[in-house]
Amino acid sequence: MKTALGVLLVSLLMIVIALLMPRGDVDEIALLPWQIEPIGDSIRVFGLTLGQTTLGVAEQRFQGDAEVSLFRRDENVYSMEAYFDKVELAGLSAKMVLVMDMSQAQLAEIYARGARISTLGSGSNKVSLSTADLHLTRQTPVASITYLPSISLKPLQVERAFGVPRQTINENEDKAHWLYPDLGLDVLLSEKEQDVLQYVKPSRFEQILKPLTLTPVAMSAKKS
Repeated sequence: MKTALGVLLVSLLMIVIALLMPRGDVDEIALLPWQIEPIGDSIRVFGLTLGQTTLGVAEQRFQGDAEVSLFRRDENVYSMEAYFDKVELAGLSAKMVLVMDMSQAQLAEIYARGARISTLGSGSNKVSLSTADLHLTRQTPVASITYLPSISLKPLQVERAFGVPRQTINENEDKAHWLYPDLGLDVLLSEKEQDVLQYVKPSRFEQILKPLTLTPVAMSAKKS
């Protein structure tokens, strides 16, 4: 009887110790959209470090293959994007788009040898990659992340998660950007359309800010 009781106590103690021990790199909490960890001049979010983690590693983390395409937009601006139609992280479902950290010169070369080029309704061109270039892309670090949650976000929820934004900018009457330069984060809130969270290196935040300040006017009051 004493032996059995001793074994039970030891087992319970081991369970308590396991629960109290720090979790590893795959901690579900670290995969939440508001868990942004500064890493040097970059950030780590969803288990990905911008500028370091490759697309291949991201696909392993998200447990699925991305649809990878190269886009050529106005003025010959290129963007290599990996689209995930559905990602489940820490119990939250979302669509995600990862942009690869490639130079415009490198992207122009890939575009020139694209397997198939199609024209989109917007006038942009979309290129399907060759096998070799697809392999190269999967070995390339992620430069930015666009996260499209399946749920609608409320301003109070965003403020609780990230704090008061450094700046807010109206895109139009329905859309407002909440900007967090220190986090490399732009939260686009909309009453009618899907909310969007975009993550970049804080040192590259100008990439987000510059297009927003060309026409809209910064506003001081947040949406209630």
